[in-house]
Amino acid sequence: MVVYSTSFSDIIFDSELEILQVIWKAKPTDSAFIETYLQGLTFVQEVRPVKLYCTDLTAIGPLEREQEGWLNNVYYEKLHETINSDICVAVVFSEEHFKAIITNYAATGTSSSHNFILFNYFTDRKEATYWLESVKKGQDTIVFPTFACK
Repeated sequence: MVVYSTSFSDIIFDSELEILQVIWKAKPTDSAFIETYLQGLTFVQEVRPVKLYCTDLTAIGPLEREQEGWLNNVYYEKLHETINSDICVAVVFSEEHFKAIITNYAATGTSSSHNFILFNYFTDRKEATYWLESVKKGQDTIVFPTFACK
């Protein structure tokens, strides 16, 4: 089910797997970026609480620092207030983006800690979806015993 679509992004809800996907098609302006996520939040607030998410960045590369800041400082808190539950997020990067992240990795502290979000990173959307599906089925309970996104 297409929840929202623009020239920058698509938001798709897979009702069978209960996964909300944000698929970026073009580098968004800050306002288009925020609007996309707010549309997803509206869906979660008004239609169905969702605990499993997939964000596909393969077409756009890394987010701008301001966009990451908005997600961390505004969006995730609003999402948590809405569903009041742990969530799982699969993030999909291009191979080049993923290699750059690994090559330039430096452990740094973040401005805010979100202990209600479990992130996992992929270079293939099918693998990301498979991981979220396995989380939904409870197959990752051995790996993540204290974190439930189901």
